[in-house]
Amino acid sequence: MGILEKLPNLTTLNLKNQAFKENTKILVFSKEGFPSLQYLFVNGMFGITKWRVEEGAMPRLCRLNVVFCFGWTTLPDGLRYLTNLRELTIIGMCRELHRRIQEDGEDFYKIQHVPSLVIGESLQ
Repeated sequence: MGILEKLPNLTTLNLKNQAFKENTKILVFSKEGFPSLQYLFVNGMFGITKWRVEEGAMPRLCRLNVVFCFGWTTLPDGLRYLTNLRELTIIGMCRELHRRIQEDGEDFYKIQHVPSLVIGESLQ
């Protein structure tokens, strides 16, 4: 991730289940990382249990899709800093995460600024 997030012209990133070493548990998007990224698709990050987005990361991100990341029980607090985010799709995540991001959930404040929210079915 350290190398990818420094690429100045990267606008689209598709991270899939085998993208990281088996022992990787935390996905970190650093401050000032991914300066031109507009679209991020995260799919099947089975080994990842925590995702951190630091303030200042992905300043141009406008579309985010997160699907089938079963180990995630919450979304990163840093999503609230993504002021250009216009579309967020979350599908096939655990019930705990889905509960937390409902309008009355404790994590809804992280995504309430996003105009288009698509929250699909949760999994066990």
